[in-house]
Amino acid sequence: MNKIMKLICLLFLASIVASCNKDPEYYTLETPADQMLLRTSSADLTLEKEKENETAITFTWNAAAQRGGADANIAYFFRMYMADLHSNVTSLYEIEAGERSISFTHNELNDILASWSILPGDKVTIEAEVIAQVNSSAQYLKPELSKTQFDVVGYDKNATAIYMVMITEDGERSMRRMTEKVVGSGIYQSQAELKPCKYFFALSAESDYPCYMKGENGDNSLQYVTEEGDYEMLENTFEGAYEVIVDLNGSIVRIIPKIYELPNNGIWIIGDGCSAVGWDVNGAFERGGMNNNDPLHPELWTYTGEFSASGEGAFKLLAGTKEEGYGGYCFFAPVEWANPCENHVLEKLRKGGDDWKWKVPAAGTYTLVIDLSAMTISLNPVK
Repeated sequence: MNKIMKLICLLFLASIVASCNKDPEYYTLETPADQMLLRTSSADLTLEKEKENETAITFTWNAAAQRGGADANIAYFFRMYMADLHSNVTSLYEIEAGERSISFTHNELNDILASWSILPGDKVTIEAEVIAQVNSSAQYLKPELSKTQFDVVGYDKNATAIYMVMITEDGERSMRRMTEKVVGSGIYQSQAELKPCKYFFALSAESDYPCYMKGENGDNSLQYVTEEGDYEMLENTFEGAYEVIVDLNGSIVRIIPKIYELPNNGIWIIGDGCSAVGWDVNGAFERGGMNNNDPLHPELWTYTGEFSASGEGAFKLLAGTKEEGYGGYCFFAPVEWANPCENHVLEKLRKGGDDWKWKVPAAGTYTLVIDLSAMTISLNPVK
């Protein structure tokens, strides 16, 4: 009897060990069948700059399967990613209720390619995906997915240079080459001696087309033109030295008086009126530098920070070198203790003379703005 009991115990222990060696069983959600059948209006697409505001591609799909009970509703989401590199993915677009389509213009799709560092002219395969998320209080349901692929070739959005073509009333024609202020920004700048004239912007020095003529959104707006037609040139009434700034992203042109040149390409605040700096030259160059990082407004220099009215509560502006310090070029106030919130006169740089400073009217957070075209200074409270 003892032998039989021992055998039973051994068999029982063996069954326990065997059960411990089995893989655990998990509950898995079934992937729902694709009933949406995502479709694209084009499986092979070449984007074109002259059509940048036109629809390039449209995606459509059927309704997803209705699951999850009576209180369930379905939300649709859409995204795209490179078929060969899924880390290159768009944001997730939420589709409005009742809609089952989404479209992209030539410009929008080209911007996506550029954000993925796809070179103009290179063909890339993109996978598009629509996701149907079932929102149900009863249970979680795996989303229904539908995918499709298409090939696309992008274009070079911005030329390395554009050409300002000017034609005076007596027919005199001249041309000015303009380069990008910041590479890839689509913003071009040049200084030009202007006469009253009509003008447009060509993409080549050898041909007038394609080009940018006057747009429909005002006298300074631009529109892209591929060939000769019934288009209107822009008109200039200024005479003298001006800065011409063209923004092809915003489709506008700015013509402003010549920007006053800085000897050291920088402006630094110094004074106890600027809390972060004080009257220390090293502090001015380390913490008081004004910013000039808007390529559309190269005339503006700004600084935002805490300003103090304690002590003198004053400041002036250095524009020389760190080694020159106070002995270098400075912007001084037009009169002693000028209030930059009210007195906006900015005189030219000078060395020495009356040590006139600006006076901060009250402590607070301000943005100091220097306009080297209009030659003005402003101290604007930050709300």
